[in-house]
Amino acid sequence: MLDYAVPEELSGAAVAGALVACPLGPRRILGVVVGRDAPTHEGRLQPIAGVVEAPPVAPDLLELAAWMARYYVAPAATCLRLVLPPGGGGALRRAPDGSWRLAPPPSGPREVLTARLLAEPGDAGSARRRKVAEALHAAAGTLAAAAPGRRPGTPMPTVRAMARAGVLALEAARGAEAGAAGPRSRPPTLTPDQARAVAALVAAIDDGGGPHLLHGVTGSGKTEVYLHAIEAARARGRGAIVLVPEIALTPQLLGRLRARLGPGVAVWHSALTPAQRAAEHRRVREGEADVVLGARSAVFAPVPRLGLIVVDEEHDGSYKQDSSPRYDARQVAALRGSRAGAAVVYGSATPRPETWRALPRLSLPARADGSPLPTAEIVDMRRQGAGPVSRPLASALHDAMLRGEKAIVLATRRGFALMALCRECGWIARCPDCDVALVHHDRPARLVCHHCGREEHVPGVCPSCHAAAIVRQGTGAQGVERALARLVPMARLVRMDASSASGRGAVARLLEEFARPGPAILLGTQMVAKGHDLPDVTVAAVVDADAPLQFAGFRSEERAFALIVQIAGRAGRRGEPARVFVQAPEPAARVVPLGARHAVEEFLDGELARRRAHDLPPYSHLVRIVVEGEAADAVARCASGIADELRGAAPAVRVRGPAPLHRLRGRTRAAILLAAERATLVTPHIRSTLAAWEGELRRAGVRAGVDVDPQET
Repeated sequence: MLDYAVPEELSGAAVAGALVACPLGPRRILGVVVGRDAPTHEGRLQPIAGVVEAPPVAPDLLELAAWMARYYVAPAATCLRLVLPPGGGGALRRAPDGSWRLAPPPSGPREVLTARLLAEPGDAGSARRRKVAEALHAAAGTLAAAAPGRRPGTPMPTVRAMARAGVLALEAARGAEAGAAGPRSRPPTLTPDQARAVAALVAAIDDGGGPHLLHGVTGSGKTEVYLHAIEAARARGRGAIVLVPEIALTPQLLGRLRARLGPGVAVWHSALTPAQRAAEHRRVREGEADVVLGARSAVFAPVPRLGLIVVDEEHDGSYKQDSSPRYDARQVAALRGSRAGAAVVYGSATPRPETWRALPRLSLPARADGSPLPTAEIVDMRRQGAGPVSRPLASALHDAMLRGEKAIVLATRRGFALMALCRECGWIARCPDCDVALVHHDRPARLVCHHCGREEHVPGVCPSCHAAAIVRQGTGAQGVERALARLVPMARLVRMDASSASGRGAVARLLEEFARPGPAILLGTQMVAKGHDLPDVTVAAVVDADAPLQFAGFRSEERAFALIVQIAGRAGRRGEPARVFVQAPEPAARVVPLGARHAVEEFLDGELARRRAHDLPPYSHLVRIVVEGEAADAVARCASGIADELRGAAPAVRVRGPAPLHRLRGRTRAAILLAAERATLVTPHIRSTLAAWEGELRRAGVRAGVDVDPQET
């Protein structure tokens, strides 16, 4: 934070929240007026150069950024950047009349074309054309190319030449967020449980806000409750924010919101172009849109007279930002709703223990159409043959495909195999920069680090013992895909994971491909279990359902349980007879039978008892400090010194560590874990300790990052 003086002639315009041009050496940088207090240091202050002609930051968002900086021990500037108008993080320009303005965002979105492969990659022609065809094949047959721009490695002249040659087909893609809403849809009749939930939320909107948990089984109509509550807020002249955990969930929900609420629904997430973000910000700010739908960052949308915040799929870890400021949008939503007098509703079929314990519950115990939840069949993989697909699952998929139905199969990891190793000496292919096993990917065959992106060729012989004994171990989504292609060749396979679903609109196109008439299997990682409402799905399965239990962390059981329940809920949503398979090498693990029975309350009550016994959230707050640098001895010395100082400064706080972490991107890391009844009991000590160590950390080439309420430990 830097202090500047405000010249008398700018005093009326430089109010709190105003954007200003500040001199910093020869440059003029963007600043935000956060207060007009007396300076905190002696000496002459530089005056600001001018007030930027841009919308000021609303007072409630300014206060929210200040709270985040304090609570999450984050730089004020990074928190303020989250609430600035689009372009607020960019350059300033001075107009001919001397006024200061934000540099305009790039031009609007370009036309998007979808390329669909019509031939085998080997028949595409030249090496360049084969490369494009291979990219299409890897992307499940389609990819998007911006015209007249180009996708990396996919020049538009080559794409158009391939279209003329009949190798692929080009067509205009229907943007997931494009276009105005069509005719308004009629709301269905609410069930008694839905009506009670809506009444409670409307009462909260009228009575000054408050948080609620909407716990509803999959298919119980939580979205319909949201829609009625939004309409009630609108009727009172108030706006709403709807948060979803992933951008991938936005298109389907956007269609429902606009069909019901009309065009006054804005979209807000990081995949928008700068021009799109600027346009949506203007619509919200000027009242053209009073409902905002988006991922994590939409919690900062400048909705005036906010009356309702919806946090859908609240159990999802994607609401926690993994870079500074490491905020949790669920927690930020609670604070923003409290200060705005808005109701906040957290919806999930598998709530977090923290939410289950803390909030009043609204319950939707049955599916809205009266159809039963499918009972899951547990498959003990120790009694099955080799391969990722069990005999019962293969048989069910085969029968469903012959009937022209659809299925969803969840694999817990992407890639072809989870590692490559030598069966003679035990050598494992590891990333030299991250100390983790490289994942074997197919088409083309390569070893990939999922942490830093490093790629290597698959060795023909073992680099350690030189034996020709390199084998693959473990199965990722690509490996499951190959097995399914062999077992159910009549099915159309649509793989949706981080490898196949990259790029704008990719998830929407993959879901459209899956929804086309005919037998199809949607295969993918966790994103296939997140909130999709897909018809005609009669088989759902989790491969290696207990895999999350292999990772150390107090949320491992919570995540494994949620995956089982969520994927089971994708099947039989229109009353179709459905079968669900939970494959597990450890079928007796507590979460497996509970998840198979949809025993949410039993699981959460047991999980809360376990956490109470170990003093884990929600019975304590955790703060994690990660110290990292290139020199291992400097990291160890700094981490030990910081931990020792915190032990002395905060006797009521439990300090554990430092403990070594695996290297990441060539940097050695160590973690310190602190636990206290409230985070605010420990964060002031962390802030002062890190400030005292700032010089030593800089000299040692070491960084220290703070994560308050971490998702993992």
